[in-house]
Parts: sequence; C-alpha cells; structure tokens
Amino acid sequence: MIVMDQAQRLRELMAQNAYMPDEQAAAEKTTMNARIIAVASGKGGVGKSNFSINLAIQMRKLGKRVVIIDADFGLANVEILLGVAPKHTVADVLNGTVDMESALTIGPMGCMFLSGGSGMAALADLTENQLLRLTDGFVQLDSLADFILIDTRAGISNAVVNFIRAASDTIVVTTPDPTAIADAYTLIKSVKTTMPDVGILKLVVNCAVNDSEAQEVFEKLNGVSSRFLDIKLVYLGSIPFDSYLVRAVRKQKPVSIQYPFAESANRYSEICATILDMETGRKNSIQNFVMKLIGRFSS
Repeated sequence: MIVMDQAQRLRELMAQNAYMPDEQAAAEKTTMNARIIAVASGKGGVGKSNFSINLAIQMRKLGKRVVIIDADFGLANVEILLGVAPKHTVADVLNGTVDMESALTIGPMGCMFLSGGSGMAALADLTENQLLRLTDGFVQLDSLADFILIDTRAGISNAVVNFIRAASDTIVVTTPDPTAIADAYTLIKSVKTTMPDVGILKLVVNCAVNDSEAQEVFEKLNGVSSRFLDIKLVYLGSIPFDSYLVRAVRKQKPVSIQYPFAESANRYSEICATILDMETGRKNSIQNFVMKLIGRFSS
C-alpha cells in the first residue's frame, strides 16, 4: 500500500471536517491556546522526566491546568515516577476506543498525563480516521490545559525532533557530566540542522554541585551553540543534587509534593515562575501542530 503524504491528507481532511463550517470558525477552532513545551535531553539519566513532572506540579500549585504527554515510547517513565497506572494510552485514542480526554490519567494534585505506550511509534502510517482522531484529540487537550508538557524520549531521534518542531518552546535538560554536555550539544545541533529557524532554546542544568558549576555549564554550551550554530540559549536555572529528590523518586512521589521544603523543590518553583513570566517562543495551531508532529514520521 502506498502511504500518502500525511501533511497533505491532514489539510484535506481538516478542510472537509464538519466542525469547521466557515473560515472564521476554522480559525477559532484551530488556534492553540495551550502553551506546548517540549522537554528534551541529549542522553538518558539526566532527570528529564523528573523535571517535567515537578514543573507540572509547580504549575498546578499556581492554578495552571497541565497535561504531560509521555512521549518516551515503551519506557513509561512518567507513570512510574508518579506511581500511577494508566488505564489507557494514546493507542486507544488512535484506535477509537476512547477519546483523548478519557485517555488521560489523573495524577497528584490533578496533574493529568497521557501515556504514550507504543501508539505514537506508528505515526508514520495513520489511517484517515486515526489522523482525525489525533487532531480532534489535541483540540480536546487544548481546551483542557493551559500548558502541555511533552516529555520526549532521551537522545536524538526523528521523534524527538518532531516534538521540538511542533512545540511552542523547548527546554533542554543536562547535567555537568561531560558526556551529558556533549550529548546536549549534539541534540541542539541536530535540531538546528532540521529546523534552521529554531530560534531560542532554554537550558536547565540538573544535579549541579553549586550555582557556579551550573553557570559554567550554561556558558560553555551557550558559547559553542552561539558560535557554531547561531543558536542562543536562555538559562532557566539549575537543580542541585538533593538527597530529598532521591528519596522522593524511590517513593514514586514528586519531590515538590513529598518534600516541598527541599532545595530541589524550591528550584523547580523558581524555574516555573521564570517560565510563566516568559512569552511563548512560537505561536501555533492545532493543524500545524499535528502536521509538524507527523511530518518526519511519514518521511
């Protein structure tokens, strides 16, 4: 079977869809209100999923509606770290078993998340009905959330780049470990290669001994990224190595809830405040989001 160009199919299907009777209604329906943030890392083990979860919890403490999309296919880090077993994954949405809202799992403090399972690995070959279900699903998410955090898989892959392409903003998480720094740069370089207009990326340094070490990591990465890639990084802050954070992970509880007095929890709170004060990087629409998301899968 010949696989049609899904971006073109999406345009045709969206144009034909009955819930968009005229141009003005279409514009209102496809404009995204939720801010989509991709959280990425060049390698595993740097605390990316922990960052996504605790950022979401801090946003909830400020009254924001948050959905985490666990896009780390097959590893299910978000549900493990939260200690919550989901009943549904995005595969159920694509198969028409449930709609997107029903597929969401409610975590601590009302933080919602969508388990990726293996469903999103099949984005290269969606049927027309699945394509519409995915699009309608993100329309639902947009009405349910102020922020959609996409916890991408660690490393560099087409899937990771796709989510970064589709997101409004991207946060790269690294540690002071030399291999983590090198892999973070490789990720940034890969994004620049496939997305020349990427603009500004944001950086968080995890497991830093102190603020000076974290600042040094940022300056090193920002220096080479500016010089060789023409990409400016924005420093969001650092998360210190914290025994309370380790204990929270073992209890499968976010440190921001289990030990809200911990230094790591305070830093998550500060970074959250910084993000909320910043304007979104790129405006998007439901239609463009889905097209960017599936674009490289189908290629």
